Amino acid sequence: AVSLSNARMVRRLEEQATTDGLTGLLNKRAMLDTAEEKLRAARRFGRRLSVLVADIDHFKRVNDTYGHDVGDVVIKELGAIHQRAKRNTDAVARFGGEEFVTICEETDAEGAMLLAERIRAELKRTTFHAGGETVSCTCSVGIATFPEAGETWDDLFKAADSALYVSKRNGRDQANIFELGRSSLTA
Repeated sequence: AVSLSNARMVRRLEEQATTDGLTGLLNKRAMLDTAEEKLRAARRFGRRLSVLVADIDHFKRVNDTYGHDVGDVVIKELGAIHQRAKRNTDAVARFGGEEFVTICEETDAEGAMLLAERIRAELKRTTFHAGGETVSCTCSVGIATFPEAGETWDDLFKAADSALYVSKRNGRDQANIFELGRSSLTA
C-alpha cells in the first residue's frame, strides 16, 4: 500500500512539474523538452515540423476591464481550443502569460496555417460573459517551419515569434508565416 501511494505521489509530482495549472496543457519546461525530441526526429527522418506561437490580442485590456478571473477564463478557453484543434502527434503548451506554442510534426507551413486559422476563427466566434457583458477576443499567430526557418529550436521559436509580431503590427487577428529573407506572408 505504501509503495502504491508513493508511486501515485511521484506521478502527481511529475504531472505538476510538466503541466500548466490553469489550462492542463504542457508548461514551458515540458514543451522545451518535447520540442527537442520532435526536432531530433524531424532531422533524423528528413521531415517537416512547424511551430505556431499564438498570443491573445489586447489581453491586458481584458484583464483591466473585466478582471483577472475573466482573463483566466479566456486563457483556459484558448487552451481548450488548441487542445481540440491539434492532432494526437502535436504538442501544445501554455508558454507563458497568454502565449501558446504548438509543435506540429510532419506539417509544412500551409498545413500549419490551416491549424492556425482554425484556432483563430474558433476563438473569434467564442463569447465570454462577465458582469452582464459579453466579451470576445481574438488572437494573432506566427508560424515557422523546419528546416526553412531554422535548424534549432531557438531559431524556429524566434522565427515564429517574429511572424507573430508581423501579425500584431498588421492589425492583429491574423496568422503569418515566417519566410527567410522576406517579410512574413499574411494569411
